[in-house]
Amino acid sequence: MTIYDIAALTGVSPSTVSRALNDKPGVSRKKRELIQKVLEENNYIPDENARSLVTQRTRMVGIVTDDLDSQHQNEAIARCQNELILNGYQCMTRYTGKEPDSMGKAIAELRLRKVEGVLLIGLSFVEHDRLEKLIQRWLPDVPVLLVYQNERVNMENVYCIGANEKRGFRCCVEQLVERGRRNLALIIEKNRASQPKIQSYFEAAAEEHPDVQYNVYTGVDPCVGADEVVTRILKERPETDGVLCVQDRLAIEVMYAFMEQGKRVPEDISIIGEGNSELCEVSRPRLTSLDTMVTVSTMMSVRILVDVMEGRAQTHKITLDMELVKRQSL
Repeated sequence: MTIYDIAALTGVSPSTVSRALNDKPGVSRKKRELIQKVLEENNYIPDENARSLVTQRTRMVGIVTDDLDSQHQNEAIARCQNELILNGYQCMTRYTGKEPDSMGKAIAELRLRKVEGVLLIGLSFVEHDRLEKLIQRWLPDVPVLLVYQNERVNMENVYCIGANEKRGFRCCVEQLVERGRRNLALIIEKNRASQPKIQSYFEAAAEEHPDVQYNVYTGVDPCVGADEVVTRILKERPETDGVLCVQDRLAIEVMYAFMEQGKRVPEDISIIGEGNSELCEVSRPRLTSLDTMVTVSTMMSVRILVDVMEGRAQTHKITLDMELVKRQSL
C-alpha cells in the first residue's frame, strides 16, 4: 500500500498523507484520525528506510558493552532494547572485545551507521581520557550516555547515571555491625568485572570498626560454588556470623549451605544478597538484599537519551542511592 492508495481511500491528497505519516504539522485532527483508521484497517506498516530519507533520521541507537559474561550487563542491554523499541527506536548492539583498539573500532562503527544516540555499558568506559578522544573524533554531536557511572566525560553531549556503590556496601556493613556481627565474609561471584571496586568498598567499611574481622572470597560460581565456599569459611573462620554475597542467587545458595551445616539464619548468622531480585521473596527465610537500582537506572538511562534525541532538555548527571531491603535473613 502506497500513500497514493491511502489518499484514495481517505479522500485527502497524497501530500497530506505524507505529512501525517511523518508527524508533520498542517494536518487537522479529523484527517489524522481518518488516515490512522485506514492504516489500521489495512494493516499498514511504514517503510522505515523510505521514511528516514524524508526525515533524515535513522532512529537507530547504538548499545556498546565490554562484557558478555556479566549477568548485570546482559539484563541491562535487554531492558534498554525493550524500552527503546517501545519508544520507536531500533537498536544496534556491539561488543568491544579485548583487543587494545576494539573500543575505537566499535565507536567508529556507530558513526558509520549514523546512530542518533549511544548507550555505553561497562568498566572499559570508565577510562575517560581515552573515551573523550574517541567521542570527540567520532561522535561529537551525538548524545552519549554512560550507564552505571557516577562521573561523565566533560562534554556537552555526554550524560551519565549511576548508583552510589560505595555508600550501598557501607550500608550493608553498618547493618551487620548493628546486628552485633563482628566476623564478616564477603563472597563475590565468578566473572564479576567490578570485583576490585566492590571489594575495596567492603574492606574500607569494615575497617571503620576496629573490632570487626573479615575475609573475602572471590570467583565463586553461583550455581555450584556455594557448598565449597561455605565449607571453606567454616574451616578457616567458624566464628563467621555475617555474610554479604554479591548476587542474590549466590546468597540464597550460601544461606541454604550454612543451614545444612546446622547454622540458624538469622539467629547464628546474617546473610545479605545483592540485586533485590524476585528470588528474595521466595527464599526461606526471605533474603535481605541490597537494591543496586539496576532496573531504575537502566530505564532512566533510556528516558534521558530519548529526551535528548527528541530535543528535550535533560540533566547531565544523576546519582542514585542504593537501598538495603531488609527481610528475614538479617
